[in-house]
Formats: sequence, C-alpha cells, structure tokens
Amino acid sequence: MEQNRQEVEEIILDFLQEHGNAYFTCALATCHDNMPRNTPVDARNDGLNMYFSADKGGKLDNIRQNPNVCLAVFIPIGKGDMKNARGLQMWGKAHLIKCEENPEEFEKAFNIIRLDEVSMLTNNRPFPEEARPHLTLVKIVPERIAYFDTTGEKPVKHIWSSG
Repeated sequence: MEQNRQEVEEIILDFLQEHGNAYFTCALATCHDNMPRNTPVDARNDGLNMYFSADKGGKLDNIRQNPNVCLAVFIPIGKGDMKNARGLQMWGKAHLIKCEENPEEFEKAFNIIRLDEVSMLTNNRPFPEEARPHLTLVKIVPERIAYFDTTGEKPVKHIWSSG
C-alpha cells in the first residue's frame, strides 16, 4: 500500500524520535572541490530539521563552500545483517548558526541539541557561557529523505520531498 506524503513524514518523524532518544550519532557527508568527507556527528531533530554542534575543521569549511549535505541516520544493526536495518538518508542544505549573528536561532538550536544536558553529563556543569560565542551550531533543512526498513517480512522504502 502506497503512503501519502503526510504518512511518510509521520513514519520519518517517529523514526527520528526513536533515534534521538537512543542513539544520536549520524554520518554527515560534505563535499568541496570534488573531495567528499564523511564525519560522525551527534544530531537531534526538530521536526524534519536536524541540528548538531560542530568543532572547527573540515566539515565547517566544506559547508561554507558548499552547503549541500547528506546526513545518514540509522539504528545500529550489528554484524552487518541488512535484514534488520532501519535508517534514512537526508539530502538538504546546511546552515551555520553563530550566537552573535542570530541569537534567537542559536538559542533554539542550543536547546534542541540539549547542550546544557550534554555538558552536565560530561563535565558536571552546564555549558559555559563564555564558550557560546566560539560555538558553531548546524541546522540541516531537508529537501529529500529516503527512509528504509528491512525489519519486516518485506523491505520498505519511502521517499519524502520538500517540494
């Protein structure tokens, strides 16, 4: 049975919620001058948009040059048996968010990523205020998402598009 756009979006949102509650880690693909780069990032969703914090380096340089990215979000399957795989590929535009350039969007992203919570777990204190101006947050706005699920009797693939 073919799902409509809204049903596919709900399936994807349910998957992103499950992933965000248990795993966070995704694979971000960027490209510059025909050289691909793939980086693990811990991302959280707000609707279909994905957010993560980024250290200075190649992925940010690539995004500045070419904001087209692909994010792979998946549930670990163990031992490579693709008969129990669930995940998605998200193609879209990456937007860099800095505190001094867009304080409202920065605060929203900061809270979605739960950086105070993460800092409490790793450093026993909220994220330091003095570090905020040096932090770059990234928002990915999807244009196309391919979701797959091979855990059932028959593999399922759904395509969502922003247009």
